Amino acid sequence: MILVDFDRDSMREPSEQQIEKLGSVAEWQLRYSYFEAQVTLAADGFETESFRVPVLDFMYCLLLSAQAVREGGEGRVSFTESDMLIEFVPQGTQLKILRSWNPVAGFCGTGEFFAAVSRFADDCLGFIVDRYPAFRDNPTHQKLVGFRSEMA
Repeated sequence: MILVDFDRDSMREPSEQQIEKLGSVAEWQLRYSYFEAQVTLAADGFETESFRVPVLDFMYCLLLSAQAVREGGEGRVSFTESDMLIEFVPQGTQLKILRSWNPVAGFCGTGEFFAAVSRFADDCLGFIVDRYPAFRDNPTHQKLVGFRSEMA
C-alpha cells in the first residue's frame, strides 16, 4: 500500500503578480515558487506523515522516479529546500521506500506506486488548472502532462 496526496486547503495562493505570469513563467519558478501545500505520504511499514512542499516540484520528481523504476532503476525525490530524500528501490514486484529522515523503510507494490503517482499527478494538475486556467497555457503544464501520459 502507498498513499501520496496533498491537502487542497493548505495550498498557498499565488500573488496577483504570479497569477498574471502563470501562462509564461519559467519552469524553475513554477516548480519552486508556486503552489506550496501539505503533502501526505504513507506506505506499508511506516506511519502516515505530512510535509510542506511545492507540489509541482514534488510531482515532477515522483513522475521521474516512476519512469526510473519502470526502466529498472531506482527513483529518487530530493527536496530542493532541504537535504531530505525519498528513494524508491525495486525489489522484484515490490518497492522499498527509504526516507533520509527516518530509518524505518516502507514497502508497496510497483503497480501500486505507478497508480499512486498517476493519481497524485492527475489530482494536482486538475486542481491547479481548475483554479488557475492560465496554467494550462504554460509549457511546464504540457511537459508534466506528457510525463503523466507516459505512465498510462
